[in-house]
Amino acid sequence: MKAVCDSVVEHIALGEELGELVDHVATCTRCQRLVAMPVKLGAARHPVDPGLGFSARMTVGAQQRISIRRRRRLAAGLAATVAAGVLGVFVVTRSPAADEPRKRAAIELPKIEQDETPVAADERDLAALVRLADTGRSSRLSAPWHRIKKPLAPYMKLVKGVTQ
Repeated sequence: MKAVCDSVVEHIALGEELGELVDHVATCTRCQRLVAMPVKLGAARHPVDPGLGFSARMTVGAQQRISIRRRRRLAAGLAATVAAGVLGVFVVTRSPAADEPRKRAAIELPKIEQDETPVAADERDLAALVRLADTGRSSRLSAPWHRIKKPLAPYMKLVKGVTQ
């Protein structure tokens, strides 16, 4: 009989009709009380009182959950920051190939002197390019500003007149 009673409980819990279990309910007092329970609950007309302090208990519980979530969020953020920092330090401080020394290709440019023998036109172009590629020499060069400013003087007066 237990299995049949369990089937009645299941049908009532799911809100289904009893169907062929009606014969069993008519003979079983336990199942009759169980079937009468939803009818009695529906007949109750007074609101259900949750008890004294219900709202206070709910507020305290919500505040605890919020504080726990905040702590977890801070801990996760801190852990992510530390992991990013460790990864950054690893990337910056590691050497690409610790066991293999770096091979640097040293380009030696031929030095051009004035008392050399005459060279072909292609070699002269190459020598001029090498001389221009010398960044140490090129960085010391500057424009002759006194010669550049003189022809620009009339334009400067025009520009000053427009801005005023």
